[in-house]
Amino acid sequence: MNSNKTVLAYSSLEIWFHKHMIHFVAFLSLSGLPILSDKFQFIAYGIGYPINFFTGDMNTEHILASGISFLRVIHWASAFALTGIMIPFVISMLRKVLTLSIWPDRWGAVAIVDGVVEMKKNYIDLEHAEFGKMNTGQKASAWVIMLCMFIIVVSGYMLVFRSGLTHNFISLARGAHAISYIILAVTLIIHIYFATHPANRAAYKAMFKTGEMDADYVKEHHPLWYRKLQKV
Repeated sequence: MNSNKTVLAYSSLEIWFHKHMIHFVAFLSLSGLPILSDKFQFIAYGIGYPINFFTGDMNTEHILASGISFLRVIHWASAFALTGIMIPFVISMLRKVLTLSIWPDRWGAVAIVDGVVEMKKNYIDLEHAEFGKMNTGQKASAWVIMLCMFIIVVSGYMLVFRSGLTHNFISLARGAHAISYIILAVTLIIHIYFATHPANRAAYKAMFKTGEMDADYVKEHHPLWYRKLQKV
């Protein structure tokens, strides 16, 4: 805690990574959905139509193929770029992994139930709750996001560099890639909802603007975190 009564909630690297991860996830989703499911082929048609218009080939199947090919390039390029920015972020987080807020403040089933009760108190009853820097839901979503991202990256690189892999292994990688993305997408939607909830306005501002939170606010809304800071 510093002299002007604010608390550093997020470092500049965390803010930078969070912002750019949103951009890359958007690119990866838009470019990957038409490859994942036929229901999103309209995106590929929308991309392929202007490409084939200039080439003079307006065959429907060729338009779709052009769109899919273009989106695949965007998907791969976005994946490689995201991996590139993940490396310094992951290294930075691993250096302080034991002090990160993703770990439970207390362990056990009772602690989980208490955490859910505190979330209800905060988001539904709009009362002050006994939170650390992150509440139980945020910690759980962080672990789900990290696990899904790991599976997506590993399975994605397997699909790109598939030479030498068996058909069954490729199918397994494709299934893991798709299922992990669906779980990630649902988790991110929930995460965005709670991140933009009025109860999280100060944390949202800290993540996308200042990186800091008012010390009095932390004391009232994140008492477990505040008491931990007092001991440092």
